Amino acid sequence: VPVDEASKRTLIRRATLDLTGLPPTLAEIQAFLNDESPQAFRALTDRLLATSAYGERWGRHWLDVARYADTAGDGADYPVREAGKYRNWVIDAFNADQPFDQFIREQIAGDILARSGPASEYASRVTATGFLAIGKRYGYSPKPDYQHLDFADVIDSVGRSLLGLSLGCARCHDHKYDPVTSADYYALYGIFQSTKWAFPGGEEHK
Repeated sequence: VPVDEASKRTLIRRATLDLTGLPPTLAEIQAFLNDESPQAFRALTDRLLATSAYGERWGRHWLDVARYADTAGDGADYPVREAGKYRNWVIDAFNADQPFDQFIREQIAGDILARSGPASEYASRVTATGFLAIGKRYGYSPKPDYQHLDFADVIDSVGRSLLGLSLGCARCHDHKYDPVTSADYYALYGIFQSTKWAFPGGEEHK
């Protein structure tokens, strides 16, 4: 037997939690209960989608995919002070209802797009490439001894997040069942290797 329709009190609680991750305030509940308009729920939804909390709630899911953290991982695990800028870019992109293809394009090649785009979008597009820059960093010295692991980590992250594939296997051999060859892997490696990452120091380097 189908359940009854949710009450207005239940409806505002569900919608507010779904879209913002926060419960509605008493004032918001009362205002919704008092709104007898047939467009009351549409107005509620539009209001919730327009809040900054919407981008914070749903941007968090992408940040999980991107493996966002405020530190760099591995043994040193030093702070990445600028990581918050990328986090805020993701939140702003969700709140601006940015098209998904643009959302991805700017995270992969925002620095390249910034060169030919309007100056007003330069900083934003460069910040978007934090998707590539916030990955794990290996090694404890500024020497490039472990940089191949950094690039491998970025490639695997891109594969898992955008293709649903673990590309790490293609580092050593062609995939048996996936259309990813070692040639494809090292073509990607060559692209990402052109990126220069600063080395802020490991634990013993301060």
